[in-house]
Amino acid sequence: MNGTEGQVSHQSSLRAWVHFGIACLLLAGSAVAFQYGAHAQQWAMQKESVPWPDGVAVDAETFRWSSLPTTLAGRYVLAADGELSGGQIDGIPDGEISVPSDVMTTLGIGTGWDKKRIADRKSNWHVIRIYRDTTRPARDPLRYWDLEVYYYTGALDTVPHVPERCLAASGATLLSSADITASAPLAVAPWDEPFRVHRAIFERSDEYSFDSKRILQYYFFSLNGQPESSWKKVRLTLANPLVRYCYFAKIQFSPKGHVSDTSEADRAAGEFLDSFLPIVSRAIPSRSDVKVLETSAGEPE
Repeated sequence: MNGTEGQVSHQSSLRAWVHFGIACLLLAGSAVAFQYGAHAQQWAMQKESVPWPDGVAVDAETFRWSSLPTTLAGRYVLAADGELSGGQIDGIPDGEISVPSDVMTTLGIGTGWDKKRIADRKSNWHVIRIYRDTTRPARDPLRYWDLEVYYYTGALDTVPHVPERCLAASGATLLSSADITASAPLAVAPWDEPFRVHRAIFERSDEYSFDSKRILQYYFFSLNGQPESSWKKVRLTLANPLVRYCYFAKIQFSPKGHVSDTSEADRAAGEFLDSFLPIVSRAIPSRSDVKVLETSAGEPE
């Protein structure tokens, strides 16, 4: 993956992008009823939850993945308190993004059902963070990176929220949307082999400078432990009544600066991916974990 050089917005602009991202989540996902008969629909929705790996810590109050390291590969560090807020200190790292309760409801995370399942490691969870690339200077558009991970399992009756839907709804113009090839050799199989990541490029007017800016978003899914770049494929799998044990994790990341050179951004995105995917891939169930559940239930593989 390759990337770009350009001008980055000032610190308050970076902070604004955090709020913009949260706003997108508000516009993102709504439940969709699958077009089957009542009996088939009920059957399809009765998915068995897949527990996440032992040792992964999820906060029982916020349903945030709390054991994600604050430093990745010795290069990317969580943005410090006051770093993106013009020096305003509130005791919480600026890179640790909290999701408002109404947005959590929209996301379907932290529900009463989740509260009953978290002790068994079977609830939905999330994490949203901003990391700083310590190898890049101030004002470099590829210095700060947003990382979002969402884990869903059980009654999977929602369509995954993706940038093409939420950013477009917030006024951004989609310029292109396509798969690119990525790899993370240090991640666990099958993530150590080349796989597809979806890249969406948008244009949007900056609220401070009023200039037209380009936004790059990268995302992919782990669908029962297998790489998947298509949200439509995820939705179809969730609707399949023959699939009983099921989970998906959406992994999304993006540079916080306004980039103009896509090839340079792709390269930088690949370096960031190399740093976080070895950790993320060990925090979600593998395909073999799901097969064990299917086998124990006497289901065909």
